[in-house]
Amino acid sequence: MIKNFLDAKKQSLAKSHYGSGQYDLYEIWSRADFSSNVDFIDRVVIPPNSTVGYHKHANNEEIYIVIEGQGTMKLNGKDVSIKKGDMIVNQPFGEHGLVNNSDSVIDILVIQVSI
Repeated sequence: MIKNFLDAKKQSLAKSHYGSGQYDLYEIWSRADFSSNVDFIDRVVIPPNSTVGYHKHANNEEIYIVIEGQGTMKLNGKDVSIKKGDMIVNQPFGEHGLVNNSDSVIDILVIQVSI
């Protein structure tokens, strides 16, 4: 199966994980599309001054691939600057959040896999 992530249907979400502002979510693949433990592959576009709130995961790994933009990610209590090209692994039972404190959007692919 082939999909183009630029053609995925847009959903607007507000205050994700008790964050601030709104962002656009494009569901590219869902669990039903895989035989493996992949939960989803989404594209997320976060405008300036919006955040994905700091939250804890269960028994899954979540990978962020930064396609465009820059911001600050909080990983297990530590603030880390991220930029285009970075790939971040959020470990099982880890905590993370993302702040767009720049003047342009952050465009990321998010891959979540259950373990």
